[in-house]
Amino acid sequence: MSFMNKKDYICLGILLSVFTVLAFFRLGNTHAPQSSYQATSENRDIVLDFGDYLDIGSIHVFLGNLNTRHFSISVFNEVTGSWEVIDGEAAAESVFAWNKLDINYNTRYIGLVSTDEEAVFNEFVVLQTDGTSILPVNAGDYPELFDEQELFPEAKTYMNGTMFDEVYHGRTAYEFIHALPTYETTHPHFGKILISLGIRMFGMTPFGWRFMSAVFGILILAVMYVFAKRLFGTTEGAALTTALLAFDCMHFTLSRIATIDIFAAFFILLMYYFMYEYFVKDSAVHRPQLPFGRTALPAQSKFSSGMLLPLGLSGTAMAFGIATKWTGIYAGAGLGVLFIWYTSTHFPKRQIKRLFLFCCVFFIAVPLAVYTLSFLPVVGHTEYNGLIDKAVKGSFSMFDYHSKLVAEHYYSSPFYEWPVIWMPLLDANDAVSETLVSSVSCMGNPVIWWAGIPCSLFVLFRFLVKKDKKAGFLILAYAAQYVPWMSIGRITFIYHYFPAILFVMLMMGYTMDFVMNRFRPGKAAVTIYMITAVIVFALFYPVISGLPVSREWGMQLRWLKDWILVL
Repeated sequence: MSFMNKKDYICLGILLSVFTVLAFFRLGNTHAPQSSYQATSENRDIVLDFGDYLDIGSIHVFLGNLNTRHFSISVFNEVTGSWEVIDGEAAAESVFAWNKLDINYNTRYIGLVSTDEEAVFNEFVVLQTDGTSILPVNAGDYPELFDEQELFPEAKTYMNGTMFDEVYHGRTAYEFIHALPTYETTHPHFGKILISLGIRMFGMTPFGWRFMSAVFGILILAVMYVFAKRLFGTTEGAALTTALLAFDCMHFTLSRIATIDIFAAFFILLMYYFMYEYFVKDSAVHRPQLPFGRTALPAQSKFSSGMLLPLGLSGTAMAFGIATKWTGIYAGAGLGVLFIWYTSTHFPKRQIKRLFLFCCVFFIAVPLAVYTLSFLPVVGHTEYNGLIDKAVKGSFSMFDYHSKLVAEHYYSSPFYEWPVIWMPLLDANDAVSETLVSSVSCMGNPVIWWAGIPCSLFVLFRFLVKKDKKAGFLILAYAAQYVPWMSIGRITFIYHYFPAILFVMLMMGYTMDFVMNRFRPGKAAVTIYMITAVIVFALFYPVISGLPVSREWGMQLRWLKDWILVL
């Protein structure tokens, strides 16, 4: 990339290094119970003998890949010689996480009957009422349940188990690896394939299932830097824009959770970068005076591979975006609008036929192929008759799910609340002690997101009034990620805004570049603003990272009345 210089690589290296440390620090434990006990309809009874009458407080169950397993819990009465049910409706809900079953009974024998047809338990830990653990004297009868006792944590947090939608996407990635029936089929599967790569490298552990999210959270910074440098042509503009992303709270959170949103956002930003790169190169060849790019190339009368390469890469990135999440379709529609806008006024007519055929390959055939191939790991559905049948029926099933979904959630929020961060999403909240809590909140950096609103309006003004094509590109790209949600009737959350906020940050970079170049105190003002953004990120860091913090600290950060950052 000839437009990148030594100073650019130094700035980018610093930003990547800082965020890499932030992303991987306390990402999750590198260990978790692995061996599993399979309970079936023929093998559903578990009887624990403690050798003497003890005050049993609770049993902690680390579930395998099957969620919400039910138990009937009984104690044995040696006087009557019979079992007495003390809880016939006990349940362990979260997969690959510790679940607590309350006992609070003085007894020697406990019987647990799994009332489901099938269940997978990776480990049991029994605690007395004083909190000390005890091993049943017959633990040898159930070796898979009591062979990893040292992995039981002092406190249940995101560090040692799944949080929020990890119970779907992390679990599905595990099922892909082990060729098990696939539970989560509401999104295309490429993102979960990526998650499975981390699990293959580091095991089914919190670190393993979050590893690839952290990697893509780092990579998206590199894309943002190159994109901003191409847009603004200055190292300062690129560095400032990328710093906005590096110190945004939502980008940080999505880079540390095993969900598919960071992957989708990465491919969306990448597809728009390559489309802009195509505009730049084509403008330099056919219309050197167009403001899309600053670098003039030698005049040519026909296509060159250098011109078509970024266009093909844009279509390929779109293919992986759609194969990750259907929001890639919204982004692809935005690319189409931008492409038509550009070619209708600037492209030589004699080239349109060849260009049309090229686009059919990279924006139709390649996405269809990648999308279909993403269904390769889907197993356990006997109604499927081959890969294409999986893709077709799976897609209809996804559409049926999303179009008919009727659900409520306390932390849901409609599209018009997203830019002002009216309702953050609490991904995890666990008590560490009487005064400390580990909390992971998904929200934007208020100083960045709120400042993005006037910056977006300024860029809209530059497009409509000043006819600035760069401003138009950014506005249309932003609209493609945001406007489609205005017609969605199903439940939505603030993280659905993340692909759109990427383009808000680019518009903020556009605005900062304008301010620094047009006003004498502009650089000082931008510097003060960026320092403020970093300070605010640091203030919110404990409640977005899961770092143990006092509840009082979380309550002090409740800047809006509906913000619940700790419980």
